[in-house]
Amino acid sequence: MDDMAPLDHPALTLIGGALKELGNPQQDEDRLELLKEAIDCLPIRTGITISDVQGRIVYVNAVQADMHGYSAGELVGMPARLLSPGAPESPFPQVGHPEGSFWNRECLSRRKSGASFPVLLSSIPVRNRQGRCIGVVTACEDITGHKDSQKQIEQLANYDPVTQLPNRALFMGRLQQAIVSCGQQKKRLALLFLDLDNFKDLNDTRGHEFGDKLLQEVARRLSGSLPEAHCLARAGGDEFVVMLGSAGEKEASAAARRLQELFCRPFLIDGLQLYSSTSIGIALYPNDGEDVETLLRCADAAMYHAKDEGKSNYQFFSREINNTIVRRVALETSIRLGLARGEFFLHYQPQWDLATNRLIGAEALLRWQSPEFGKVSPEEFIPIAEMSGLILELGEMVLRTACRQAKSWQESCCGLKVAINISGRQFSHPGFLSTVARVIGESGVAPSLIELELTESVIMGKADRNVDALRALKEMGVRLAIDDFGTGYSSLSYLKHFPIDAIKIDRSFIAELDGNSDDAAITEAIISLAHSLKLKVVAEGVEDEAQLQFLRARHCDCAQGYYFAEPMSAEELWERLAAGQESAA
Repeated sequence: MDDMAPLDHPALTLIGGALKELGNPQQDEDRLELLKEAIDCLPIRTGITISDVQGRIVYVNAVQADMHGYSAGELVGMPARLLSPGAPESPFPQVGHPEGSFWNRECLSRRKSGASFPVLLSSIPVRNRQGRCIGVVTACEDITGHKDSQKQIEQLANYDPVTQLPNRALFMGRLQQAIVSCGQQKKRLALLFLDLDNFKDLNDTRGHEFGDKLLQEVARRLSGSLPEAHCLARAGGDEFVVMLGSAGEKEASAAARRLQELFCRPFLIDGLQLYSSTSIGIALYPNDGEDVETLLRCADAAMYHAKDEGKSNYQFFSREINNTIVRRVALETSIRLGLARGEFFLHYQPQWDLATNRLIGAEALLRWQSPEFGKVSPEEFIPIAEMSGLILELGEMVLRTACRQAKSWQESCCGLKVAINISGRQFSHPGFLSTVARVIGESGVAPSLIELELTESVIMGKADRNVDALRALKEMGVRLAIDDFGTGYSSLSYLKHFPIDAIKIDRSFIAELDGNSDDAAITEAIISLAHSLKLKVVAEGVEDEAQLQFLRARHCDCAQGYYFAEPMSAEELWERLAAGQESAA
């Protein structure tokens, strides 16, 4: 083991000084007995060995004997190196050498049973008055506990406590070493970035302990499928990274397919079988990057592209993906600035009562005119806002603006209902209910003129918990609607318990009413189901007379779409009302 810096040891100082006095045969025996008693009375758990110039033990204290599993009598006369074979043969230079007075080192000692354990040895040669070495005194301290503590610290610093896999920091160090080695040997390297699909929903629904157990099972399955030469680590959250040495596109593709096959079998967690899948992004060295950060960033970008492509697949990084990521990052920054600069505004999509042919409300739709990007589609910026968490601030701005507008229409006596889309992230936020109550209270609008729209996937995702939240909203007096109905995974047993007022049929069904018998049958069934539950039905995306007549014949309550009017500003909608154009076209 490595030498350690010399440290003064009180036992050695005491014993060395006492031994120097020896030399008178008539007094030596009595003095040795006194010295032994003094050593055994030392208040520190230190093993003491005194050996002669031939290296044979002439004395050990009780601590030293117990530490090694011997009796003191067994050790006397035996070679001192029996106890510490890891110590050097001759630790001391010749007599008179200025640095030959003290020796200190970590090494392995050996018990009588043959077991090894780490010790700190501190040895000092004892010389008589003439400077001749008459023996060696060694202090021995068992540092097993210290070494165990060091291992625990190293484990915590370098390994993930949940999965016991290398953590991100350790992995990045190994990746850096691999990049240097591959660069020197002109070899390739592949980096795979894995993210579990829909893990957040599972974690939120079942709890973090359940989620941790799934991560542990995933780690075991991944570890068992990879050769030892490959490095697997948990990057954080539900993300894992795999490094493949000497691998190109072909080898990386094979590895990605093999890893995804691991998720075909269900995971058994607390007696519950569940299926999970993973999206994988792949970056190659040196094609996609020549340093750790660039490779990780590229693999991460490719993983997000895999999710955009429908999840449960793998994608290689490409420059097109990079351009998409660059734009996404730039848009996220611009969204932040746009919120501060007031660049976001609302348009309103009129809604019509099909029985009376009258305008009864409007859906508030968020729009963005960016100085840098021009007019940005909600289909592009809303998912970015969702991922970044900016949807919370955007959503509150929409809620506040729409409530103020509804209040304005209320005061003008037209009393139009305003429908407001609520994202899943908004709805699940702990402060959502208080935000709705506060904004409605500040605007002064009648709560009955506000209709909050949530998709069925958001509501059904945590159905038991969400029922309470929906009831709390109903107690405030607002109306509730399920948006995009028919595209998610509604459970009719839950649907009848939800305190909702309306169902909105997704535009994908309305678009094919006159050419797709299945869509027509589904639309008719949704209307019938809703009416049996005493719910209103709103059809989205009505664009022609045939669709309108179909819906009227099935007694659909309301509709919206370009056939009636495009989304417009509040001022344009008010002008239409003022001109008496509140009837459908």
